[in-house]
Amino acid sequence: MYARMIQFTAKPGQGKDLSKVMQERGLPTLKQLPGFIDALGLNSDTESNQFVGLTIWKSKEDADRALAGQGQQLLESIRPLLAGEPSIRTFNVETSTMHQVGVGRAASST
Repeated sequence: MYARMIQFTAKPGQGKDLSKVMQERGLPTLKQLPGFIDALGLNSDTESNQFVGLTIWKSKEDADRALAGQGQQLLESIRPLLAGEPSIRTFNVETSTMHQVGVGRAASST
């Protein structure tokens, strides 16, 4: 599995609007994309304009196709709410209790 983390900074006063758009449009869009497994949306408890989205994909190729296609359209649609360019990082999923990745390996090595 593969993970993509994207960090957004909303313009002052736009945090609630950004969160609403991501819940109402972003998540339904993601759920329809090939290879999509899960998403986690985080709002900072100390900075109301800071958001992190973590998506889990079956493969890097699925994640790349999503970002190049409908993901790019979604980013363009929220750009007016953002204070700057989002930061995007990628990761290989090594372990996950939620998705049962690596759990057997970790248990067998003890």
